[in-house]
Amino acid sequence: MKHKISRIGLLAVVPLLMTTIVLYNIDEAYAYERGATLEETKDAFVETEISIPNEASDISCAESGSCFLPGEVTIGVGESVTWHNDSGVIHTVTSGSFDDGPDGVFDSSIIMSGDTFTHTFTETGQFEYFCSIHPWMTGTVIVV
Repeated sequence: MKHKISRIGLLAVVPLLMTTIVLYNIDEAYAYERGATLEETKDAFVETEISIPNEASDISCAESGSCFLPGEVTIGVGESVTWHNDSGVIHTVTSGSFDDGPDGVFDSSIIMSGDTFTHTFTETGQFEYFCSIHPWMTGTVIVV
């Protein structure tokens, strides 16, 4: 039995193929720009994870530096950080500081217990962040 491809089916498949080709070419160009192969570039992208531990809502975590674990991470441009709320209460991950306020680079909004928030960093710099609910909770992401 022969299968016929309808015009509608063809119209649905062609954009998907074009999107795949474009994305591959973008990845290939990025790899070339970094002087690496496409596979080496894909392997280089790492997701860093930070835990918001159960004791984070207690102000004593600020003294021990354990409000975010780890409290400071260093990553490369284009890499992501995922914060895991491993505590039993809600938190936020908000760029900036409690004293100066949010700087607008990233903001998780409320992260419920057990949920995560991920941000991809596209520029170099040092990014301070805090929990807007528990302002003693602070951390730093350094992007090189």
